[in-house]
Amino acid sequence: MYQGPAPVGTTAICGYCGASTPVGVDLRCAHCGGGIRALEPFAVECGWCDASNRRDQTDTCRSCGGPLPALPGGNPGPRPPEPVRRLPDGYENRIKYWKNVFVLIGMLFTLCFFWTIVFAAIGIPMWIHGKRRAERKLAALGRGVATRGRITKIEVDTSEEINGRNPWRIDYEFDMPSGRASGWAHAWDPSHARRSVGDVLWIVYVTESPDQNAIWPPIH
Repeated sequence: MYQGPAPVGTTAICGYCGASTPVGVDLRCAHCGGGIRALEPFAVECGWCDASNRRDQTDTCRSCGGPLPALPGGNPGPRPPEPVRRLPDGYENRIKYWKNVFVLIGMLFTLCFFWTIVFAAIGIPMWIHGKRRAERKLAALGRGVATRGRITKIEVDTSEEINGRNPWRIDYEFDMPSGRASGWAHAWDPSHARRSVGDVLWIVYVTESPDQNAIWPPIH
């Protein structure tokens, strides 16, 4: 994954901690102290807005400014900010409505076929499920406590398909003061093929309801 050392006087992405750091004469990361090396070209999709970014050149999305997913196989990157966190503009509406399949289908069935009991009986529960699912993720990302987690399983989920593509299902576990909990996430970005069981991630969770948890930064 690494090439030669980055030129002095430039800004580089540290291969050890994933942070953006100025490159000085000692060729050491200003954040973790690791030796600086230039990363190979590596594109990832932003979990906040879906924009594609060269992860070897930046650790924040050039479109929305949100932090990008951690590099596969390495350090999970900088610790999430303390809550309450301000999420990138537009993300809340995207996850609640425009990127929420359950809400979109539920609204379609309920509003367009409101005169039929059958469609309403299907649409309203889907609408409610999608809304609650989005609210749980937003609660974790916005005010959840940060902890280290690790991937326990990663595989292509053939039970779901959009435009001929299947998502990755990423299962993870994380530690809490009261014990250990788990969660999972779907991811569509092909770059997740590089991730492996044991990779470390930041997880944010709601203390009073640990089943409300999410990967930080979110993945696409």
